[in-house]
Amino acid sequence: MNDQQLQSTSADAELIAEQDAESNTKTVRWFFIGFFGGILGILIASVYEPSPSYSRLLGKPSEYIILYMDRYKAKSRRTQVIESIGGFVVAIILVLLWFWRFHLLSLLGW
Repeated sequence: MNDQQLQSTSADAELIAEQDAESNTKTVRWFFIGFFGGILGILIASVYEPSPSYSRLLGKPSEYIILYMDRYKAKSRRTQVIESIGGFVVAIILVLLWFWRFHLLSLLGW
């Protein structure tokens, strides 16, 4: 494989891996893991290593597979962490609003 083909293959592998990771990552699941799990949910999201569908890699050269797997895992993990942080932040905001409302009502004598 010449240098230009290798660059084209690596760009294709990375682009396809990112697209697959975006479509395969269960964003709602990771949001609720962060919402209910808090800091532990975020840690789980950062440690959990997703694996792609291996059917996409059949017949591909080893360089392609390595680039695809690395990019897929990185993109999936980044999405997992972002979504779990979002869930955690929403949970914190809801708790603060609930305490603020409760505290305000107690100040008013209700």
